[in-house]
Amino acid sequence: MLFTSLRPTFELHLPYPCDAVNRQVQEVLKGSEWSNHCQSFDRYSELHVPKAEIRYWSPHLSLHLDDDDADGTRVLGRFAPRQEVWTLVWFIYLALTFVAFFSSIFVFSIWWLGKSSWMGVVPLLAIAGIATLHLVSRIGQQWSSDQMIQLRAECDLLFQQINEDHERFSTSKPLR
Repeated sequence: MLFTSLRPTFELHLPYPCDAVNRQVQEVLKGSEWSNHCQSFDRYSELHVPKAEIRYWSPHLSLHLDDDDADGTRVLGRFAPRQEVWTLVWFIYLALTFVAFFSSIFVFSIWWLGKSSWMGVVPLLAIAGIATLHLVSRIGQQWSSDQMIQLRAECDLLFQQINEDHERFSTSKPLR
């Protein structure tokens, strides 16, 4: 599966009220088979790769529950690297952007004065570093695509389990 963004995102629309879905998600994720690699906070939940399978580029899947217009629930799922990896990547992006911007201003100022400097290569190196980091992030994402597929399957299993629970206690129409 080829993912087209650094943080692939998907949406699910459920025909049940958000509070009911949220309550069921909380209950299901407290179960023993979910509790060791899932976290849930009000209308936000995270599915993680089991600790034994974690690699450097391992993702997690965050699920945001929100009311939709049709008296149902909108689930926004987003894949992202682990927090420490995501923080490091953005710190490097910001540092390289800072270097590129201010070294460009410095080089332009020296050029404006009619002089030249070897510093003209620094903005180019910083931009090359940004491009390299982006490429490495894409490669890392492809290396972990199997785990993204696994997390999406767990997400589908979660909502299938919620659908079965809801059908047992309600006459509402099933999840799609």
